[in-house]
Amino acid sequence: MGKITVLSIVDRISCFHSLKPFLFSRDPGRFTFTDSVEWCLEEDTNDVLVMVRQFIKPDRVDLELMKKLRGKYSRIAFFHDDAGGGIPRLEVLPFVDLFYSKALFRDRSLYARPLYGKELYSDYYHVKYGIVDPDHRERPTESRPGELAKLRLSWNIGVGDYPRGKLRQRVGVAASMVRGLRMAKLFYGRNRLPADPVSANAGTIPVHARIGLISRPSISRQRSLILERIAGDSRFLTGPVSQRAYNREILKSRIILSPFGWGELCLRDFEAVLSGALLLKPDMSHLETWPDVFRPDDTYVPFDWDASDLVEKVDRWLGDEEGRARIARRAYESYRDQLAGCAERFESIVAEIVGG
Repeated sequence: MGKITVLSIVDRISCFHSLKPFLFSRDPGRFTFTDSVEWCLEEDTNDVLVMVRQFIKPDRVDLELMKKLRGKYSRIAFFHDDAGGGIPRLEVLPFVDLFYSKALFRDRSLYARPLYGKELYSDYYHVKYGIVDPDHRERPTESRPGELAKLRLSWNIGVGDYPRGKLRQRVGVAASMVRGLRMAKLFYGRNRLPADPVSANAGTIPVHARIGLISRPSISRQRSLILERIAGDSRFLTGPVSQRAYNREILKSRIILSPFGWGELCLRDFEAVLSGALLLKPDMSHLETWPDVFRPDDTYVPFDWDASDLVEKVDRWLGDEEGRARIARRAYESYRDQLAGCAERFESIVAEIVGG
């Protein structure tokens, strides 16, 4: 198999989540890592290009660049790296052979709809509550079957470095900026899964709900609704805390509340599973993703997007310790088993990228 160029920005998500399968590949030597578009255009001699987290910072697609890259490489795979099912960069589709995403709408026809705020849930809060974003802009849509056929599911942030270590990861990002993306691998933690996190969880905190608001109103509305519903309820642990304290707290929380953020998928989802807690999250039935720990009342407990049944769900599962532990254990076992197949999944994806 020929060498593959991996063009990625250098940040915490790329270094410690998105690039992990590349960094820990069975044959890492086949990948040439770079964060330089100029190097790709002027010096690279490989025929295959993988683009990771491009056009996120800043959030604008450079179509002229895509035309140049298309003219240079025989195969291009674009790894759209947002955490949600919405795809705000659909205009790159005509320039790439395959388009991978952490999550995809089960109903692909949604990509032909102009969703407010780029996500299905931000559109929901805009329509239902009249929420308006000061920085709103229209995003491209796509309905052509040939272009939508390029969409593929890759892996989400469940693949990565847990538990979070902010200082360690920041140093890893800084080292990667200076010495290249391969340096990130040296800054991963123990990278070992716990044996039985459900039994080890002390369960002294009923519901961990240390959630903050987000700057964009249509994205943040869900969190505001949640905080309104749980205000004054002592079972919910709220408010800001350091990363170190957060990491300690989730290991003794019976339920972890994980709302949507900039996308539906959050680090907190997988932290909940790894801590042996029950994952309580807004309904995820509209999404496909992998690893998938979002089987309702089997690996997580969903609640409505308006949070109207949130407290009811908490009452239900705090009152059923056996059932809560059963769901938490199934989530962990499912997550563990899926991760065990990550290398094979990655090899299959690479083979498709190269082979067509």
